[in-house]
Amino acid sequence: MPVFYHLITRQAVHERQVFDFSKGQANWQGKFFLERGEQLPLDALLKTPRLTLTPAQTTQLRNDRDRQKHALRETILEMVRLRDHPNYPSRLACLYAASSYDQALTWRNLFEKEGRHVLQLVQVATNGPTFSGDATLLPATDGTAVSMKLKAAEHYWNTPTPTQQLSEVLLGGRVVVERIVRTF
Repeated sequence: MPVFYHLITRQAVHERQVFDFSKGQANWQGKFFLERGEQLPLDALLKTPRLTLTPAQTTQLRNDRDRQKHALRETILEMVRLRDHPNYPSRLACLYAASSYDQALTWRNLFEKEGRHVLQLVQVATNGPTFSGDATLLPATDGTAVSMKLKAAEHYWNTPTPTQQLSEVLLGGRVVVERIVRTF
């Protein structure tokens, strides 16, 4: 069985812990980007004469906008996957991993630069489907036309690249933590 490496960022895990995506359970990304969370009541705000937002509301509005841009990207990626590669694991119901220790450290450096503290690096195995993709090929989250985002999504799914420095491995099925490689 191939070995993969996963970064733990929220809560420490233990050996033999299971992440089960065998029935399409949503991962954190799927829940964060696609479930409706706390959002500003824009309709009510826009009807307010002389609209002024508090600093907290401005921050929330920016966060909502960023979440929606990522939700659009993930929705487009999922549509293309279902159409062209239904046997690949969904980005919304998988565990993200790296195929090597060095690639996992590259991701850790990126996470730390973005303010995401990494708690552990763990070795995992799965009995489910996997897909190795190049994260640099993901559709943009800017104002790029949807048709261009669709082409980028097709290119992402059609270009498995396990050797790229920013490769990401999507692990479906039942994923088991085999060992704690490093604690940070």
